[in-house]
Amino acid sequence: MNKVTMKDIAEAAQVSLATVSYVLNNNTKQKISEETRQRILAIAQQLQYVPNMAARSLVGNTSSKLVAIVTLKDNDDQPWRKSRYHDLTMRLQELLNERGYDVIVAGTDSSQVELDIILKRTLDALFLIDVPEERFFNISRKFTVPIIVIDSYIEDTMFRKVVPDYRSSIRLAREMLGKSLEPFLVTGKFNNAGMEQALTETFRPDHVYQMDTREGLEQYVLARPGLPGIFANELLAVMAAPYMRAEDMIVLANAGAEYLLPSGVRRIVFDNGVKAQMSIAVMEKLLRKEYDEIEDYSYIPPE
Repeated sequence: MNKVTMKDIAEAAQVSLATVSYVLNNNTKQKISEETRQRILAIAQQLQYVPNMAARSLVGNTSSKLVAIVTLKDNDDQPWRKSRYHDLTMRLQELLNERGYDVIVAGTDSSQVELDIILKRTLDALFLIDVPEERFFNISRKFTVPIIVIDSYIEDTMFRKVVPDYRSSIRLAREMLGKSLEPFLVTGKFNNAGMEQALTETFRPDHVYQMDTREGLEQYVLARPGLPGIFANELLAVMAAPYMRAEDMIVLANAGAEYLLPSGVRRIVFDNGVKAQMSIAVMEKLLRKEYDEIEDYSYIPPE
């Protein structure tokens, strides 16, 4: 079978070869209708077009069309922590692929960051998810490409951040509960201390349970009968649901798995599709050297 070329795509789409090149190389300076762009991408996918990276470099295009998504993990991560960013990572990868990017998805040990494989590649951009501030600067010094920081409070205006507004969501959750009883909070561990602070700063220490084991969660909830609870993850809420009334639960649904929640459990949904779109918009602005201030990502309020 002969290798599919841009000329084949142009003929199938009934457009010029230049138009196909602009779309497949993500040239944003050319005005091409969204309908035409989507048609070309669909035909390229149907014909199983594979870009010639060597040829691309020969024509002087410095873009590698390769980005990396890196999350930090521990070897003993529990399922509720591993699942937190799975949906977001998949959404990011899908949207980047639609824009013609190849994607490296990597998880690296939070105690000893190993990025050798990624450093050997020529990237256009790097997405870092839930990274400790002190380790972020060690990582950032290794790269010269735009870095987009997701779910991490980093006190440096040089780097653009996309973070959920957990402070506002906690205030909203308290309003939704509408009770005089002080709610407790169940949360998983974050690598980024700023994320934990944003969630926990308005709670008394004994009203915060950081998820350790399922048995520990059960004991914590049963020791607080009748108290309302706020859960910072769908899986944490699902595990606690057998021991609480649905009306006493509010869930900050951040894992893209709100469909798992029992009927009657209220939720504040952080749309990972929106977060992924905003993160890519930040990347595209940085690649175009449009260094505008990017606002923090905010939750999507329930209807």
